[in-house]
Amino acid sequence: MPADRTALYWARKGLSATKARALGWHIFARQAVVIVSGRQPNVPYDAITALGSAFCRVTRVKLHAMTNPGPVFNALHVAFPALRQIKLEATNTQISHTMHAPTSLTHIEVTSCPAFAVCATPVPCLRSLVLNMAGTNTSALAFARQHARTLVKLVVKHIHVRDCPMLVLDENNLSVEYGQMQVLRLDVLGAYDPELVAQRMCVQGTPFPSLQYLNCGSLYPFANNVLLRGALHTLRVLVISVDATVAAWLLPEATCLRKYTRLAGMEARIVSRADVGDTQNIAIHARVLDAAFQSPHMQWLRIRYPNSHVAEYSNKPKIKL
Repeated sequence: MPADRTALYWARKGLSATKARALGWHIFARQAVVIVSGRQPNVPYDAITALGSAFCRVTRVKLHAMTNPGPVFNALHVAFPALRQIKLEATNTQISHTMHAPTSLTHIEVTSCPAFAVCATPVPCLRSLVLNMAGTNTSALAFARQHARTLVKLVVKHIHVRDCPMLVLDENNLSVEYGQMQVLRLDVLGAYDPELVAQRMCVQGTPFPSLQYLNCGSLYPFANNVLLRGALHTLRVLVISVDATVAAWLLPEATCLRKYTRLAGMEARIVSRADVGDTQNIAIHARVLDAAFQSPHMQWLRIRYPNSHVAEYSNKPKIKL
């Protein structure tokens, strides 16, 4: 057992409600770690739901699955009636059950799940979603679009540049609006492949009208300003990978950043590809610097090259979201 009584580690044989009360853990436990192993993939439903009366204060669950986690996932809302956050790790696991997330969830994080199929029904209170992609996963991106009205924070890790349009366009190629989204972070693959970068799309619509924080530090995945189009009066922090294409629409003139009336901090990561000379990189660096210095509300600026800290300007502490 761990020393921290606020965390419950429950493996395949389970921890009975009687034993939990005897240990006194039902008073302290706020987080549970549930392991679904290959030795006993079909954990009895009663063994899971019996925990509910003992661990009624658990709000966070980490579910580690080495086999199909569907039945256990579907019982979590009974085992932990106060559940608000769940982290699902299902490495190399194919989900064969339709998984119904508890309607009380406000945060879901999914890691290395190649067949993510959570939710036949929406999660009405979901505000935060973290997706760690394992290849092309259309169902995970559809899940994000399904909750566009409620999401405030979206993090998508290891998404391929060619899959990014599926975040902002539905199956009919119509724009999706994330009306409450404030924080968006995309960790995009393919930054150093000129052929893939050349295929970035110009997407229409205004998917993020309330965005305050944008982080596309590895690669900005579109050929236009679609992610920033609605954020002229809300954007506070911008972390963006800048190449010639991005510089063309983001920095067409020295005063271009002034239109973002609340922009207080920026980190520009200059992309150095094999097909780009130093002269072009220096020119982009100068354009970023000039535009930032002419932005009246800018409090800090950082310009980076890969594996190198180049320049930093700051007159006030950084804003952290």
